[in-house]
Amino acid sequence: MIENENSISEILEELRDELAGKHGLFSKKKVDIDYCEQLTDRLAKLLPAALNEAEHVKQKRKEILSNADLVAKNTIRAAEEQAEKLAQESEVIKRANESAKAIIENAYVQCDNLILRTKSHLDNLFAETEKFLLTTLSVIRTNREELRVAQLDQN
Repeated sequence: MIENENSISEILEELRDELAGKHGLFSKKKVDIDYCEQLTDRLAKLLPAALNEAEHVKQKRKEILSNADLVAKNTIRAAEEQAEKLAQESEVIKRANESAKAIIENAYVQCDNLILRTKSHLDNLFAETEKFLLTTLSVIRTNREELRVAQLDQN
C-alpha cells in the first residue's frame, strides 16, 4: 500500500500516525523506524518535484497578475480616452447649441428690426398716399367749385 501512494500529504499522514497515537513515542509499542525512514525517503523523492511544481505555480501566478495588471491598465487607459472623447464631443455639442441659440436670437432681432422698418415704410407710404389723396380731393373740390360758378354764370 505504501509503495502505490504518491501524495505528500498522504505520506505525512502515515508518518504522523506512526509517530503518534497508539503507536506513539510514549506508548509501549515501538515506532517502526525503518517504516518511518521509508516514508521520509519517499518524501525526499517527492519534494523536489513538488517544489518545482510550487515554483511553477508561483511563476504562473506572477504572470497572471502581471497580465491582469496590464489588462487593467489598458482598460483604464481606454476608459479614460473614451471619457475624454465624450467630454470633447459634449463640449462641441454644447458650443454648437450655444452658437445655434445665438443665431436664433440674432434672427429674432433681425426679424423684429425688419418688422419695425416695414411698419415705418408702410406708415410713410400711407402718409404720402393720404397727402396725394388730400391734394387730389382739394383739386376736385376746387374744380367743382369752379364748375358751379361757371354754371351759375351761364344761368
